[in-house]
Amino acid sequence: MQRFFFSVFFLLSLVAVALTGCGAAATAPPTVVPSPVAPAPSPTAAPSPTAAATPTSAPSPVPTVAPTVAASPTAQAAAVSYPLTVQDDHKQTVTVAQRPQRIVSLAPSCTEILYSVGAGDRIVGVDEFSNYPAEAKTKPKVGGMQTNLEQVIALKPDLVCAAGITPANVIQSLQQAKIPVLVLDGQSIPEVLNDITLAGQTVGDVAEASKVTADVQARIQAVQEKVAGAPRPRVLDELDATDPGKPYTVGPGSFVDALITVAGGENAFEDAKSAYPQVNLEEILHADPQIILLADAQYGTTPEMVAKRTGWTGITAVKQHAVYPIDADITSRPGPRIADAVETLAKIFHPERFQ
Repeated sequence: MQRFFFSVFFLLSLVAVALTGCGAAATAPPTVVPSPVAPAPSPTAAPSPTAAATPTSAPSPVPTVAPTVAASPTAQAAAVSYPLTVQDDHKQTVTVAQRPQRIVSLAPSCTEILYSVGAGDRIVGVDEFSNYPAEAKTKPKVGGMQTNLEQVIALKPDLVCAAGITPANVIQSLQQAKIPVLVLDGQSIPEVLNDITLAGQTVGDVAEASKVTADVQARIQAVQEKVAGAPRPRVLDELDATDPGKPYTVGPGSFVDALITVAGGENAFEDAKSAYPQVNLEEILHADPQIILLADAQYGTTPEMVAKRTGWTGITAVKQHAVYPIDADITSRPGPRIADAVETLAKIFHPERFQ
């Protein structure tokens, strides 16, 4: 069970929000609240499959991520002035007095977003799990599952970026210390794109954020065009199998559920009662996944181990050798690498369309 908490530490920030927007236009741009103070005059390759899956489920429409029309860099730069007040994903107003120069990130997803929009050189502290890009590993660490508040405050940040998993008391303590906290808690692909835009706006890098979101949208759209009309295989994403007979997986409302759907798959437990259910063998046999993704591969789980599990030999994915280790860092973090995640999954689900 301990291994489970480490493997889904950042996935938990995506729990309890219904999956919305994947089949509609991207969410509205971040809200900018006028400040009461007068403004002053800013590729991952897919895992090598051991065998190609042969999905048999009937074709069904694949949700699309509608592109947004970004404003020109000049127009965006003109729209950002400080003091700046925005509304974050927790509907809290966040005011920054000037373009942030000392930023602390409390989650890998935040770290990746900040680096993607060009604010990496202004990051002065990150959580222990921030390992991408490589430069993030060299930043001072401010804790992992427990944030070292004293260390964060000692770094004198003018902005802290937090995720949904960040405890409320941590956010409140930082706010009481007069430190602005921006919570990025996107649950769907459009919401993640919105978070990138919001982060870029807050740190004064809107033009770069616009480039990132445009690139992500274009790559995802290209994948959707390739998998359009293809049968959608049933997919079991295994988060943790400390108890092989009762692994944890992803259900509706989870970020990974959204990725599976957009990549042209069908979550085998899309009707589960929670976003991260623990399922038993009987339920797995009933769902009969055609593809199994091993997000717990980093803990040593292999396709060979899955094949030897009691009762699993009758599962279609096991019989067809369609069990794939995946990089959970890419598929669990709601940030700029969502395009990598979608491409990786689509190549597993529909290898014939990427030859």
